[in-house]
Amino acid sequence: MIRLETLGLGEAHFGAIVESSDDAILSKDADGMIASWNPAAERIYGYTADEAIGQHISILIPPHRKGEEQQILEQVFAGEPVHHYETERLAKDGRILSVSLTVSPVRDAQGQIFLASVIGRDITAQKRSRELTSRLYEITTALSREITAERTFEVLLEQALAAFGADGGAVGLLDEAGTEVELVGTTGLRENEVARYEHFELAADNPMAEAIRTGEAIYTESAEELAGRFSGLAESTLTFASLAMVPLVLADRPFGALSLSFRRRRHFDEEEKGFLAAAAQHAAHALDRARLYESQRSLSNRVAFLAEASELLAESLDPETTMRRFADLAVREIADWCGVELLDEDGVLQSVAVAHVDPEQVEMAHELRTRYPPDPHAETGAPAVTRTGKPELYPEVPSELLAESAEDEEHLELIHALGLESAMVVPLIARGRALGAITYVSSEPGRRYGQEDLELAQDLARRAALAIDNSMLFHREHEAALRLQRALLPQSLPEVEGIEFAAHYSPAEEGLEVGGDLYEAIALEDGSVSVTIGDVAGRGIRAASVMGRARTGLRAYVLDGRPPAEAIERVDRLLRESGRSELITMFHLRLDLATGRAEYVRAGHLPGLLRLPDGEVEELAGTGTPPLGVFKSIDYRAHTVEIPQGSLLLLYTDGLIERRGGDLHAAMERLRKVFAAGPATAEECLANVLREFAADDVPDDVAVLVMGWTQPVV
Repeated sequence: MIRLETLGLGEAHFGAIVESSDDAILSKDADGMIASWNPAAERIYGYTADEAIGQHISILIPPHRKGEEQQILEQVFAGEPVHHYETERLAKDGRILSVSLTVSPVRDAQGQIFLASVIGRDITAQKRSRELTSRLYEITTALSREITAERTFEVLLEQALAAFGADGGAVGLLDEAGTEVELVGTTGLRENEVARYEHFELAADNPMAEAIRTGEAIYTESAEELAGRFSGLAESTLTFASLAMVPLVLADRPFGALSLSFRRRRHFDEEEKGFLAAAAQHAAHALDRARLYESQRSLSNRVAFLAEASELLAESLDPETTMRRFADLAVREIADWCGVELLDEDGVLQSVAVAHVDPEQVEMAHELRTRYPPDPHAETGAPAVTRTGKPELYPEVPSELLAESAEDEEHLELIHALGLESAMVVPLIARGRALGAITYVSSEPGRRYGQEDLELAQDLARRAALAIDNSMLFHREHEAALRLQRALLPQSLPEVEGIEFAAHYSPAEEGLEVGGDLYEAIALEDGSVSVTIGDVAGRGIRAASVMGRARTGLRAYVLDGRPPAEAIERVDRLLRESGRSELITMFHLRLDLATGRAEYVRAGHLPGLLRLPDGEVEELAGTGTPPLGVFKSIDYRAHTVEIPQGSLLLLYTDGLIERRGGDLHAAMERLRKVFAAGPATAEECLANVLREFAADDVPDDVAVLVMGWTQPVV
């Protein structure tokens, strides 16, 4: 609380602080009438001091917050201050601002409360940054669920319009010839606004055509600017004031564009442009996946079954799990029982899946395979097919053949019990290498396999073999990427007197490729320390190599004494000079241990969390810089923060808190609480955070870096 009697000779100095503050500082009496108003309040709320002083505080209260201010007044005039209360306020121009308020009682020389002092911080940009981060996760998650192009268009437009409050949207794609653009999805647009643009040439003079031709996003803030830039629109009746047109690019080749239209003028900041670029990148991959899926589904019923099998084969990267599901699918469609055998590391055929239309018969089939495994040197059946690569077709299985293959009477009884009327055995071959064989059996007397059935069985086997081979390749690449990434990450953390570091990296859940998470901690000769966390878009060896290039470059710039903004700028330039877009988010901070002053840059990354000695957690969000490696012109904004001795700094990648179907904003709030209540040391704090956010379905890599300042440096 504030006592006027404490000002004394320092009153002028105190007044200067109020006048120069970046936060809005005002006071009000018990009736809510505004008594004082500093320049920052004018800048944030739009009212001059002459306009505000003497007015009721309700001029700043949005209608939906009515009654809130009276409760605050009653609490403060009862002697209870209000700390860091997040709410909304109304600016003079009608904008709704997100603010963090601290309201304290002001006492006179006799100790009586006669005013309430209000310090308001505009957190609109920070909140918007969090919302965009959460929305990007929602878009990515929603797109990952869709397998048809139509639903992918709908989800993309729904999510993008909701994120930006756009009035209309459209998605256009190039035709197969690459000469014409077709609108494949629209929302919020009138029929006359769409009709003339349903089909148009790629050479047309309009924003969507240019975005697809050049691969560059287009942003206009007025109808006049749009018409002046594109003469082809001069004859059109433009009903939209602002436009965002973002290309959809796959393998460096634009193949479509996303359009968002606004009936009111709108400015797009760099963070919003970065969000749209990332959303378009995810949408491009989703559309490519959807188009592939739909091309399979458009075939005949038989090919539709192949598409279903392909979809099933792609669901798991574990060969045995995949083959068990495959066998179940086969007995539902083309066989009464199905058996799959794969070569193990020693080249011995092993049964990995057996399925039967009658669940009670499955145990009998397992018993047959277990008690009487096939002779590896047999001249027919799975062993022979695996050796030779040639399929076998038995339109009718003669009883003599069964008798010849049986080892004893009990074996023959088991074979007869399964009812082998017709059979096919096809090889599993990928890249010229035999992996095993699949056996299909019909038990129905009237069902006989023919050449067409054999062709289907071979097609299925080729797909199954490809899935198995891809799984093996994935596991090898996954291990290679993981080894590469671990080799590129710091092998140890620096030892600095008074500073303790703790770090953790873990790959995503099994079945997903390694990503490009990075962390770094550097001790500098000038008595400062540098810490960094980052996340490369994409997965696999490429993402790990991009991460290594970014980390190596950043380390060199930091050791060369470059301040945070310049170091980040140089990393951005290094990535863009690689010849292709390399999207990477990064949080980089440098702390001067002599002064406790830190400078940081947040480039599209989640905010860092700073726990002060009193346990309060401060979010290091700044105003944000877009992700690196994409844009040619960026304002690399550096921010300063005082870090007192006894503080803990937590940096992390989104894999720590993102979960499928989860609320990112709620997860960030939970992380704040866990961090605030956690242990005092870096190692214990890290262990506690990892324990609290441990999960079986982590969809992304996790990197966490904790820095603690434990004692003064002499």
